[in-house]
Amino acid sequence: MKIVQSLAVLFDLDGVLVPTVRLHKAAWKELFDQVLPEDVSPYGDQDYFDYVDGKPRYDGVSAVLASRGMDLPQGNPADGPTVRSICGLGNRKNAIFERLLNEEGIEPYPDTVDVLRHLMGTGKRLAVVSSSRNANTVLSAAGIRNFFDIIVDGNVRAREGLKGKPAPDTYAFAAHLLGVRPEEAVVVEDALSGVAAGRAGGFGMVVGVDRGAGRQALLDSGADHVVDQLIEMIQDGSARADLARPADLDPTTYPVDPWALIENKEGDSNSATLFSVSNGNIGVRGAGDPSRDLGSGTFMSGFHDTFTIKHPETAYGFARVGQVIQGVPDASDFSLSLEGYPLGSPVSASQKVDFRRGISSYVRRYRTDDGADLFVTVERMVCLFDPHLALYTLIIESPDRTMTVDVDARINGNAPRRQVSNDPRKSNLVDGCGIHEVLEDADGDQEGPVCHVYRCNNSQMTAVLAVRQYAESTDGDPGARSMVTSALPEDVWHLRVPAGGRISVRRYAAYRSPSILPVGVDCGLVVRTREGSDARSMVLACLEDLDSACHRGAGGLEGAQRSWLEDFWRRGDVQVAAGDGGRIQQVSRWEIFQLAQATAQVRNGVGAKGLSGSGYDGHYFWDTEIYILPFLTYTDPARARAILHYRHEMLPAARRRAAIMNLDGALFPWRTINGEEGSAYFPTGTAQYHIDADIAYALMQYVLVSGDDDYLGREGIDILVETARMWASLGSYQSDGRFHIHSVTGPDEYTALVDDNLYTNQMARFNLMAVIQAVHRLDEADETGEILAQARQRLGFGDEDLKIWKGMAEAMFMPYANQEGVHAQDAQFMNRPKWDFEHCPARPLLLYYHPLAIYGHKVLKQTDVVLALFLLSSWFTPEQKLADFDYYDPLTTGDSTLSAASQSILAAEVGRKELAMDYFRRSLFADVFNLHDNTEDGIHLAAAGGVWSTLVCGFGGMRDTGGTAIGIDPRLPDGWTSLEYTLLIRGTSIRVTVTPEGVGLQRMSGPSMVLNVNGHPRQV
Repeated sequence: MKIVQSLAVLFDLDGVLVPTVRLHKAAWKELFDQVLPEDVSPYGDQDYFDYVDGKPRYDGVSAVLASRGMDLPQGNPADGPTVRSICGLGNRKNAIFERLLNEEGIEPYPDTVDVLRHLMGTGKRLAVVSSSRNANTVLSAAGIRNFFDIIVDGNVRAREGLKGKPAPDTYAFAAHLLGVRPEEAVVVEDALSGVAAGRAGGFGMVVGVDRGAGRQALLDSGADHVVDQLIEMIQDGSARADLARPADLDPTTYPVDPWALIENKEGDSNSATLFSVSNGNIGVRGAGDPSRDLGSGTFMSGFHDTFTIKHPETAYGFARVGQVIQGVPDASDFSLSLEGYPLGSPVSASQKVDFRRGISSYVRRYRTDDGADLFVTVERMVCLFDPHLALYTLIIESPDRTMTVDVDARINGNAPRRQVSNDPRKSNLVDGCGIHEVLEDADGDQEGPVCHVYRCNNSQMTAVLAVRQYAESTDGDPGARSMVTSALPEDVWHLRVPAGGRISVRRYAAYRSPSILPVGVDCGLVVRTREGSDARSMVLACLEDLDSACHRGAGGLEGAQRSWLEDFWRRGDVQVAAGDGGRIQQVSRWEIFQLAQATAQVRNGVGAKGLSGSGYDGHYFWDTEIYILPFLTYTDPARARAILHYRHEMLPAARRRAAIMNLDGALFPWRTINGEEGSAYFPTGTAQYHIDADIAYALMQYVLVSGDDDYLGREGIDILVETARMWASLGSYQSDGRFHIHSVTGPDEYTALVDDNLYTNQMARFNLMAVIQAVHRLDEADETGEILAQARQRLGFGDEDLKIWKGMAEAMFMPYANQEGVHAQDAQFMNRPKWDFEHCPARPLLLYYHPLAIYGHKVLKQTDVVLALFLLSSWFTPEQKLADFDYYDPLTTGDSTLSAASQSILAAEVGRKELAMDYFRRSLFADVFNLHDNTEDGIHLAAAGGVWSTLVCGFGGMRDTGGTAIGIDPRLPDGWTSLEYTLLIRGTSIRVTVTPEGVGLQRMSGPSMVLNVNGHPRQV
């Protein structure tokens, strides 16, 4: 049971809601210091937990006295505090407690009110069950009495004749008064006796709060779950404010390997993400999900269904067509049975993804009833060099005896099992969305391969999957092994594995779906594609793909995969000598490998999760331009251009969106798959106009770093001009003569609809300046002037427009807080109260607090000003960067995985070395450690790009201000002996080596060039 599934929550008082334990401990000690004779052992702290914690007062007195061999008469509750009886001493203790309470007062634990508000807000019925007769007094003194429907205290227990804890009577009585059954309620206790009472009463869940009793002792007494703080009860999917996980992965479960990630255990849904493989067009999750149903197995780039967004209160211009990634049937799913019986649990399991082979594999070892071993290996390879091919290999080995194995290899197109969630980061099932098989389009005349045609219910997008498989068997004689190859049917295989031999099945799979024309949806829900919905041509193409793949064979495909990755690592590898045994190197390569997989074949843009999971509904955000494109720009400019080309193709939809928003030019969608704005919550969606500037920034960075003036003239200038027009119509001059931009949301989604967001204003300024720079560049690059003339005619702009945009850039308002001596995040930010981090600690905030509660405070989801300091580095002085970082860093929750990288980069630059390493580890281990509790939904590609940026730009010191001022000024962490990375700048490949002694540069290829290093020019 989870808290969210309960109807009621029953709390103990002392030590759970309020720290009265301190007062109670003091009162008990004062009592027994007075009454215990000198010839017995004095009362100590452990006596509280052993004899009185959680028990009725008189029982506690009796237990302590008995432990000292003392016996007093019971007396009666009317005995005065001077009477030497059990009741008299108990009453004296109560009098001492009341005096201490009156003298010192009491406050609830810092997170108590926050937890009670959340539980009340979700409709839980709340009660306090306490042995104390002072419960109402304490609750009132602490200011939390109003949260509780029922109080069952020592007075109620005595009046009703109920047994005290560890008997369950008081908790059962409270549940009865609340009108719930025990199995529908949660008990929250810090005392062992209280935990035992909850367990004895058959309550749905017993939560132990470890205030000193000990985690194991609470578990042994019957707690289902133990927390250190109450806030942990309600947090589900939270981002840790600190690295609360081990300092490193367990080397036994996750051994260090510089070129592979390995997991020696049975996988789970997080493993399925970590060991996924992709080529940017096909994505296949690793092993670990409960099933490989739709949405848990295989995805294709851009393949999605659509639905009508139903706004409870709609208005003009709201996003109207929702988009959700649609899983395609999985062909890598093999279910085995041995001699008629399903295989049970394996005796051992491991999983591995190899960064140089590009293959994900898992191995399971089974033990039969007669003690024989059976080894099952599944390898998954999605071809990085071909957008349409994948190879799945099933290997069965029987070292001890001959076995008969049946394999159910049917394509898994089962309906998804995902549950509806309130977490906006997850993909939700939408009624009506899904796929169906289009049988009439299948090619039934082909022998051997089998084609399946699928179509989305609403978007009408079509996907084709074709498979062909061959078995390769060997006998058990290692001296004279013979190989037999035979074709297999698609569905069920009956395999005989000889003793000491093996059978390998190679399944070749070809996937096809049409490329999206990213212009949004014209009407209804049907998505426009380049190839239309004609399945026949895709079927024929898939069959050709299979013929080619089978002709090359598994060896040929695997060899081509290795060659592709050799070339990739030559350009993109970052070598780290961090003095940690190689873990940072290993996980850094895993992160960079994700960038390789997500961008190998760019057909429909790159989503925030790539094709590793269904998180964020498969949508495409600004993450791509700001966090992923820099890596490609400096290592593989051809793929960077392909991504920018996809943005250019969105221009018609972006122009339409700008018109809807009463703006000129083009406004790119905040989140999308097909070019249509997919954000149903405009304050943190459409209002993030900075998406235009982010695209312009990445575009200009690419052009200036690569020198690709051809792209600038053909497509880039169109984006720059249309985004400049948008800014010119969005902002306005005010009485101060400055250009202001109102009612926007910056990268920090915890401050929405503000005026003059610094990030937005300064990135818009960059955007406006970039147009002018682009025009000058094209004018100089083309002697005939034809390219620029065509652009002017095509876009309808002239010198007067350039003059206007230049004036706006020069007049752009930059908010500054003179009193604090820092740049203001926006015009209103400094007037807000600071978020109460101590008393409202639930994370991430967006799951636990209403947006209006967040928007009214100084609290950041992710870096905003700090990100601007990094991207526009040369525009700010070192002193400004230090002051701004120190001011905003404590206000940043890091609830977004986008945050840690820029925090680390700036922390390194301004000399905050420990923070730089801390944030680097948060970014590096975001998925591997599951720091945000949503690794199962897919890889955080922005974090992967952020790892490269932190290594190269943070510790490696590379800065470029959007390509306008490239230089290197490293900040190598303490203990690191070297850091090496490669940059490709205007056709010159440069290997940069950073050591404690300095910076070494080696020109690997291309013409000589000058690069600024530590502020000084150096010829390379």
